[in-house]
Amino acid sequence: MSVRKATAGSTKQDDRRQRLPMHAIRVRRSTLVDALAQDALAPPDAQRFRTLCNFLGAFFHHEFYARLSRLKDLHARLTEETDTTATTSLHAELEQGLVDVLKQANFEELDRQAFTGPPRSHPHLEVQTRTPHHQYETARIFYRGVREDRMSRRRLLRKREWREDVLDDVVIFVRFRQSEHLQERRHLPGDARPGSILVKSFRNVARNELPMLLPGVEVVMSRKDAILIGGPALLGGIPVALNILPALSVMLVLVGALLGISGTVKQHDMMKAIGALSALVGAGAFMFRQYASYSFRKLRYQKRLADNVYFRNVNNETGVFDTLIGAAEDQEIKEVILAYHALLVHGPVATSAELDRRIEAWLERSMGISVDFEVDDALAKLRRLGFLAQDGDRMAVPGLSAALSGLDTLWDRLYDFQDRKQAAGA
Repeated sequence: MSVRKATAGSTKQDDRRQRLPMHAIRVRRSTLVDALAQDALAPPDAQRFRTLCNFLGAFFHHEFYARLSRLKDLHARLTEETDTTATTSLHAELEQGLVDVLKQANFEELDRQAFTGPPRSHPHLEVQTRTPHHQYETARIFYRGVREDRMSRRRLLRKREWREDVLDDVVIFVRFRQSEHLQERRHLPGDARPGSILVKSFRNVARNELPMLLPGVEVVMSRKDAILIGGPALLGGIPVALNILPALSVMLVLVGALLGISGTVKQHDMMKAIGALSALVGAGAFMFRQYASYSFRKLRYQKRLADNVYFRNVNNETGVFDTLIGAAEDQEIKEVILAYHALLVHGPVATSAELDRRIEAWLERSMGISVDFEVDDALAKLRRLGFLAQDGDRMAVPGLSAALSGLDTLWDRLYDFQDRKQAAGA
């Protein structure tokens, strides 16, 4: 299990909270295959091992293709379907299928408390956001890979530094609420249809930025901004208001005279009226300036928010399915070849825990990565492929030639249609 170093001054409780398991094998498959082929394998066996890895890739790719097609079909049907009764089961199937693929790709689901609650401050962007959770029927965030990075931000002559967890890969799944008060699209971000779904993937997201990834996030004024804008408005508005009140009475007298309601207007009353009008114009200009300052600051913060999300966005909607299926397929293959190689080169094991320690030690020693290897999942795949055998009370795997032959038989059975069986029987 990967453990990140605690920052200086952090408590043990914070350290335990920040320790998250990393099941993903974060190394390129080609690099992993090269390292395994060079580890205790003769050149002919190394070539056969590479061939076996290529065949395993083709076999799992064929297996995952059907799941990718199903996810895309469900998404298309949900996009076209307007009957909420008919879409309930489709939503459930799509969500469950997506969660299964995410688990196979070694993603973990974040606790909902990590992105819910009152408005949050984002110190590295100097903004505060509010998430419209009332618009969501379902909101789930999944991550893969965690590291601790040093953050810094310079403002004037002072530089602020802090450490924060950064999530390597993030996937969000949101289903908008289907309710009567949200029937009009103007109530949902991006003119989304009530009951529709949103799937997005991101990369290199700080833990504090997670609420920004959800749709419809609003920038709200922080206490500091309220003081900077509201303070001058309050101090400057008091004398303006004191001048407006008498000016309004003069303006009323002038209007009455012009309409013939009251008597004539004297010269000094006209001068007072002009002064009152100037006071009103000044008050309006002051109010407009404060509003423009507020709008400009909010627009600047909104741009920071949009830029932050834009440059971390990787894929959207059905494109996320392609990415996740590829990631799940890649992780499945890595787990199989690691387990097979460990049993082939270093011999049988009596327990799965022994194999787990063997693989994790090899990854730490050869690849320099710390992984919580899912040994039970790897053994289940070896057993399904026919690569796992019981040698007394110990688990073993066949040699490379036997494994290639068995995989070739499995591949042939994928396309062993009924008419071919009947022709062979005849």
